[in-house]
Amino acid sequence: MRFAPAKVHRERADTERPALWYVIWLGEPHADGSIVLGRAKRLRRHREFRFFPEQPGTASEDIVGFTDGMEWLLKLYRDAAAVPD
Repeated sequence: MRFAPAKVHRERADTERPALWYVIWLGEPHADGSIVLGRAKRLRRHREFRFFPEQPGTASEDIVGFTDGMEWLLKLYRDAAAVPD
């Protein structure tokens, strides 16, 4: 089993059983200085999720495996932060 990237956490965004929506955070959820990387929605097929990044202009992506999706969101965030405005 692969673990989530360091300092990346998920939080349920609904009360459905099983959970359908998650919020992906860099840092502890709702803590000062924490950033929302994006959201994830569980799809019908086992282990498939659609990830919605918070970066404007970035399209959602269907990814197999939750950890892969969290790594993708973290990569998008780091790439956006490295580019000077």
